[in-house]
Amino acid sequence: MDSVPEKIRMQNEDLQYVVNLVKSNVITYDIQVNPVSLTFFFLMSDNPNFTESFDTIRKELVPRGFIPFVRENGESTITVTRNPYKKFTANKVNLILFALTLASTIYVGSLYSKAFVAGELSQILYGFAFFSAPLMLILGLHELGHYFTARKYHVRASFPFFIPFPVEIGTFGAFISLRDPIPNKKAMTEIGAAGPIVGFLTSLPLLFVADYLNSVIKPIANIQAIPITFPLIYQLLGIHISTAQPLFPMVFAVWVGIFATAMNLLPVSQLDGGHIARGLLGNKSSYVGYAMVAFLLIAGFEVYSGWIFLAFFVMFMGLHHPPALDDYSKISMFDILIGVFALLMFILSFTLVPIV
Repeated sequence: MDSVPEKIRMQNEDLQYVVNLVKSNVITYDIQVNPVSLTFFFLMSDNPNFTESFDTIRKELVPRGFIPFVRENGESTITVTRNPYKKFTANKVNLILFALTLASTIYVGSLYSKAFVAGELSQILYGFAFFSAPLMLILGLHELGHYFTARKYHVRASFPFFIPFPVEIGTFGAFISLRDPIPNKKAMTEIGAAGPIVGFLTSLPLLFVADYLNSVIKPIANIQAIPITFPLIYQLLGIHISTAQPLFPMVFAVWVGIFATAMNLLPVSQLDGGHIARGLLGNKSSYVGYAMVAFLLIAGFEVYSGWIFLAFFVMFMGLHHPPALDDYSKISMFDILIGVFALLMFILSFTLVPIV
């Protein structure tokens, strides 16, 4: 008993509050009490609207520092524990990282702009307008898609954290931090899919703008960007960009944004695709994750070594995706269609050999 941290101990006032809340929303037949949790036993047949009832409980408890979760281990239970206090980073960290990433992408973009415009100031302006701005727009809207969908489900989330990387592509992308557990499989699927969908749809009109600028603004020097391979979406839209001459910076920026979409949609670990797979498949998503890591390792040794790094990275993150608080709620046809669309986006965005 003395080994239990005081900050997660259930106090007497906690017990009464939690009991009243749960029993007013769910018909239970037994309660098990211990110093750090309350477990309520119930029958699904007694609670035909259980998903909605549990979500009402969750919306009340989580902001007050509790975590309720559902388990099916021979019996249906709701267990409520205290959520240990967590200190989150201040928003100024997001602003600093945004500024650094903006600077790094402008710098990288200015290097690619040397093939199209003379003068350091003009190259910096080109780097901002035709590389940094479109890339940051795709990445930023991607993360805001996650953010606002999380807010829709009353899940607290941070603003985007951008990652500066002042060589080659200018950034390692961006991410948000979910500060509350995901309530159910529907929310997990939609929060995971929202970012790639928004980022992918943002990329589509930019593809045409970049292609047009690439055709009308002629290079003045033979300075080539990283040699890349274009994914299937380019052929589907009838966009054929020659790599025989320097690529206009915006072409490369949009390509990076689409490539980031494909990477996020890999159905493994804590990536967006991992959220979608877990939401739709439950525990069976682990098998998909194992298969994807095996695919990345084989592809890494056979065709493109970069996949080896990614395979070890996702293994480091952990292949077993944690469940939602209610991991037994049903998935709607709408969410299945979201999963199908996510798979389609992955097929259209993924390139087996992205860099030649």
